[in-house]
Amino acid sequence: MIEVNLVFLFIIFLVMFFTLVSLFFYLMIQKYMTNNKKTKIDQLKEAYRLDMFHFLQSGVDSKLRPDGSQEKFIALIELLIEYANVLESEDIKQRISVFAKQYLTDYIEGQLKKNRWSLRMNELYAIEDFYMIHLSANLHDLYEKKHITLAEKFQILKLFAKFGDEKTVHYIKSVPSFISDFTLLSILSLLKEDHFHNLVEDFSQLPKRMQYMVVETIGKKQYLQYYSLLQKLLQSDEEEMRIRTLKTFAYTGAPVDEKILAAFFQSSSWQVRMMAAKVAGVKRLSQYAGQLISMLSDRNYVVRSEAAKALLQFKDGVNILRNVIDESHDDFARDMAREWLEKERNHE
Repeated sequence: MIEVNLVFLFIIFLVMFFTLVSLFFYLMIQKYMTNNKKTKIDQLKEAYRLDMFHFLQSGVDSKLRPDGSQEKFIALIELLIEYANVLESEDIKQRISVFAKQYLTDYIEGQLKKNRWSLRMNELYAIEDFYMIHLSANLHDLYEKKHITLAEKFQILKLFAKFGDEKTVHYIKSVPSFISDFTLLSILSLLKEDHFHNLVEDFSQLPKRMQYMVVETIGKKQYLQYYSLLQKLLQSDEEEMRIRTLKTFAYTGAPVDEKILAAFFQSSSWQVRMMAAKVAGVKRLSQYAGQLISMLSDRNYVVRSEAAKALLQFKDGVNILRNVIDESHDDFARDMAREWLEKERNHE
């Protein structure tokens, strides 16, 4: 009985050993083939690099048609991506787009149907790099599929925004609530002005966080045509909206209602007081020097710092802070004035 068990174990050992050896040789062969393919691709990239450059300058692509091996096809794609990422000329971008449309469309369409999301993502980035707007229908089909990942959805939304697709605003209004602020802001920043205007027209119906991002985009893109909306939002009952609107005023050339701004220096919210100080400094509203000097004694460090920074932006800001050091009885105010005068000296 023992001998039978030993024979059985020996057979299992041999099977496992053979399996491991086979797997080892399989992986070695795969690695060799992969390295060999990569070497060929790198060699082809160097061989065609100058031809690709000449094509992008002249538009003549007789030597670049990817009608040979798969390695040549991949090499040309990688070369095109490299040049697309570093060359900014509109003529060159147009030639890249034409080349991609003529020779890469079938390949990219096939890759978008693959089950592996990484392959699909690579092609979505390629569509962006090559500005392949003619694949919009494929992107709509992919966006509606149930298996699509959030990363793909966000990349497709960026493409729609960049391409000026008519359904972009519709898609944006129904994005998942857990999309990050950064991602949402990057999509809104790519919207064409007329599409962004359509979004602003429905401002009151938008989710609150979407409203915040719209306000921030107005500031980022310097859309001064929405001045009346910003003025209205300054008087919002919601503190967060007032803070974000003040931030937008700080980053745009839009004039702020000085009576409304004056009330914010006494706000119970330190964020509101800080942003009010920032607006006064950026716009050099020296009539608020007295309020800003008082804010150098604020209980919140960030508010004190922003007030000192704002005062320094006035024509006589250095003298104002020196007077605070000489005349103020508040330690916080004197320390903050010294800190910002030191920063000013180091900056000079």
